[in-house]
Amino acid sequence: MTVEKKRLFLGSIPFFCLFILLYLTNLFKLVYEQKIMDLEVKNGKVSIPAKTLSKSSLFSLSGDFYYTPNQFYSLKNSHEESYAKVPGDFASKDLGNVFGYGSYGLELYGLDPGTIYAIHIPHIFSSCSIIINGIDRESQGQPGIDRETENPGTRSSQIAFRPLKDGTANIVINVSNFFNNKGYIPSPIILGEASQIGIMFRGDLIFYGTIFAVTFSVALFFFMLSFFHKNSFVIWFALTSMVLAVRGIFFYPHIFMILFPDIPWIANFIMRYVTVPLPIIFFTVFLTKALKLRYKIPYIIILSVSILYAISTIVLLPEVSTFLLIYYQIFALLCVSYIIAIAIIGLKKKKEFAVWIFTSTVVLFLFGVYDLLVSLGIIPGEFFLQIGTVFAVIILSVMVLDDYASSINKIEDLSVEMQLINRSLIRFVPDQIVELLNKKSITDVKLGDSVELTMPILSIDIRSFTHTSEKLAPNQVFELLNEYFALVAPIVRKYNGVITKYLGDGFFALFPDGANAALSCGIAIQKAIRDNGIAVPNASPIKVGIGIDMGDILLGIIGNSTRMDSIIISNSYHIAEILQESTKKYCSYMIISDRIYDAINDISEHYIRPIQRVKNSSNKETFLYEVYDCDDDLIRDLKHSTQGYMENALKALSNEGAESAAKYFDKVLSIFPDDPVSLYYKKIFEKINSR
Repeated sequence: MTVEKKRLFLGSIPFFCLFILLYLTNLFKLVYEQKIMDLEVKNGKVSIPAKTLSKSSLFSLSGDFYYTPNQFYSLKNSHEESYAKVPGDFASKDLGNVFGYGSYGLELYGLDPGTIYAIHIPHIFSSCSIIINGIDRESQGQPGIDRETENPGTRSSQIAFRPLKDGTANIVINVSNFFNNKGYIPSPIILGEASQIGIMFRGDLIFYGTIFAVTFSVALFFFMLSFFHKNSFVIWFALTSMVLAVRGIFFYPHIFMILFPDIPWIANFIMRYVTVPLPIIFFTVFLTKALKLRYKIPYIIILSVSILYAISTIVLLPEVSTFLLIYYQIFALLCVSYIIAIAIIGLKKKKEFAVWIFTSTVVLFLFGVYDLLVSLGIIPGEFFLQIGTVFAVIILSVMVLDDYASSINKIEDLSVEMQLINRSLIRFVPDQIVELLNKKSITDVKLGDSVELTMPILSIDIRSFTHTSEKLAPNQVFELLNEYFALVAPIVRKYNGVITKYLGDGFFALFPDGANAALSCGIAIQKAIRDNGIAVPNASPIKVGIGIDMGDILLGIIGNSTRMDSIIISNSYHIAEILQESTKKYCSYMIISDRIYDAINDISEHYIRPIQRVKNSSNKETFLYEVYDCDDDLIRDLKHSTQGYMENALKALSNEGAESAAKYFDKVLSIFPDDPVSLYYKKIFEKINSR
């Protein structure tokens, strides 16, 4: 095991210990969950079985409760019996909208008069009060008959009671909603002996409290680490984890409200809602910086919409925020889909951290979908995103530790490597070539090292340089070339290109990052040549032609022990040079092959048109393409407007002959009389017809 992997292993131990702690607390939690029995409430009544598994059994009560709209303290409607589902929505039948008030009723039978029982009432939206056997026992906020008299609740309730002497109990739950997009009871009511309800709730407190402690501790650790780490994504990961950790304590079992019961309900409301968009904002930025991938339009949309919704939860009325929540939750699913897509792209491009990020994102996505279904009332239950958060945070924590361990290892190796490099400078090999040979350092390069790669090759040449140089003194020739290379070489390096050979007034370059990098580099070179106007006295500024192909190359080291050089063998070198030469006859700035064209991510970002029909290495009909991003605006627009005719002309030339193709070329020339490609083909046709 390498030193780097040992560091990663040792650094991961605390996080796996936290994971084991969570597992153990969950086992404790399952002690009571395994004994919960489902009982169906029918017509507002339910009977507790005389024989249960044990006295520690708990009962989950759900079904048809009595429901009396627009009236409090009513066990059942005296005029007309009506019922409502628990879990489920409630609303005023008279008002006919999402706002209203009423009361639920439940008659319990089969209780032991000598036993103290308790019920667990979930957090009801927006408020409720609980009456058992005619006595007000507890409330979640204060239910009211309108917005002015209602005070929303902030947490669930656990209430102990004694049954009546006949073993029965009547429970009335007054409910109202004037602040939420809908009023509802999110999960069943739990009944059991008071001691068992207490054990259940304490178990939940321990489990979810541990989740918060683990997540927030990890977030705080990486927040502090971000000040010493070169990668800015660490702080965004820390902020994401912090927000998710804090969000969890505002949901069941409502740890924050237990610790701070006097906090106003509006503060609790804002924290519950603002922590929906904030993790998406922070995680989107984290993903972009970690994978170094960003698609501008969806990135801006995600951040803009999320920031606007976050602000709305603070400045707008609560009912507006709750109304907008469902639409934002749907939007959030699209956001997560974009995040997963970016992670998949990162996997395909073999980006660093892509596997870690993809795994954690899928975990969050699955838990998020579950929470959304609960929020929409499609399935009953509590929110579990905070549990998924722990898994995701631990996965990403190990990722950051891996990167940190790698950084430490590189720093330690740097001083030793620098000494060795000083002794190796006499064997000059470009740093990029060393990387392509999969060597850590130039000192590792040996004679005979070789590697087979597939990547773009760019060929560039100054137009009419021989004619120009004949008119110059030797020192002027070198000054011109040095000025030219000083301008162009940094552009190649900017796109991670490798100049493999200087050939007088041109060179060949490789691009490990793929076709997009090679194409962008070629366009940037043409723009730089145009904008800087390199020229000698009394002469026009130089122009260059560029050809780009993609193919298999063989890269290797030749020479002897005292003098080494790199060599590249590839048929694509020859093709790239031919494409570069073809820019002369077509009067083009840049020509690319079909392999480059097919490898470009988004063709619509560039101005590209076919100019020649050819057969590729697979003997398949395809095109050579002209890139005209750098043409003058007028010429570029004319070429773009005639692109369809050009494509039809080339297809007709291949399938039907010159006569049919000439008609399309004539259409091109009718719009753009100086189109060099059409003029070239027309000239060829005239020569053929004159024979």
